[in-house]
Amino acid sequence: MRFALSSRRALARFSLLTCVFTALSAAAPAITRAEPPGAAPVCGQRGKVVFDKDTNLTDASGHKLARFSGGESAVTLLAPPAHGTDLARIETGTGRGSFRVAGFVKTSELRIFTSYALPVVSGHVWLAQGTRVSVAGASGGKVRVEKQVSTPFNQRFGALADCSALTFAQPTAPSPTLPGSARVFLMKVAMLDLYDQVPPTGAPITTLQRSPSVDNVRFFSTEQRGGFVHVQYQGDVNVDAWAKASDLIALPRGETSDLPPSSYSLTTPPQLQLPQTPRTVKTTRELPLRLAAKDAEAPIGVIEPETEVYVMDTVAGWAKVLPKSLHILPAGEQSFWVKTADLGL
Repeated sequence: MRFALSSRRALARFSLLTCVFTALSAAAPAITRAEPPGAAPVCGQRGKVVFDKDTNLTDASGHKLARFSGGESAVTLLAPPAHGTDLARIETGTGRGSFRVAGFVKTSELRIFTSYALPVVSGHVWLAQGTRVSVAGASGGKVRVEKQVSTPFNQRFGALADCSALTFAQPTAPSPTLPGSARVFLMKVAMLDLYDQVPPTGAPITTLQRSPSVDNVRFFSTEQRGGFVHVQYQGDVNVDAWAKASDLIALPRGETSDLPPSSYSLTTPPQLQLPQTPRTVKTTRELPLRLAAKDAEAPIGVIEPETEVYVMDTVAGWAKVLPKSLHILPAGEQSFWVKTADLGL
């Protein structure tokens, strides 16, 4: 009898524990596993780049390795910025005839352009071909680029792109065209909402913010429907969407305006100004390049084969050198050093 009573009590306790466990399991939040970020793309884009004078090339800790002279330099984009940084990893050189140094530069100092139009809002807003952009990072195996526009809009546009969409050589952008039947509309509001189609079937897709430095923005259109205008704009950013007619002012038919092309200025290429031209040596193989005249100093890069080198000075078996092209120079009070024996001196 006592055995049966004990068994019933044990069974009751087990049932109670089972209910509590079930309730706690149902109340507990589901455990989720964060998906690892997509691999960052390794671009390998090559081209001739003109950096602003004295743009620094640094290592990962920010130590200056070299500086750009303001002349043309062959550069490879090794990788876009890592998350939370604005530093792109690049490498100078071509394999022959140059100083090859890998390091980091601020993305704002890297002149890179779109090789074709990149969608900001698919089917409606694009970064135009030939637009200078900043490399802002990577996502899902693609490069994230941005364009800060100050006029006639005042906002930042971003897009994801394959490495093939980026180039160091600015392509010739298509000339803006205006259909003969088009009519010009002025953006009279500070913020213009864009729609993919005419409501109610259409929905808002983005908003354009007019720059305070301009009185209006000129769109052209060949279609109006239900209180909406099909607007188009061509510039660093291209637009093809719908906007409310009440937010626009229609100009008389036939009145148009030209769109100014985007541009940028180049700095003056460097020139060596010395009373006497230094001795020139041509390398026959790769030579380690250092910032100090000692073996214990780790090389920052190499001098490539068939590179013409200015020998500025020699000290105890070491030569202070510069590339004859002057595409890259020592930073601050530093110097480039290589062993004299390696130069055949």
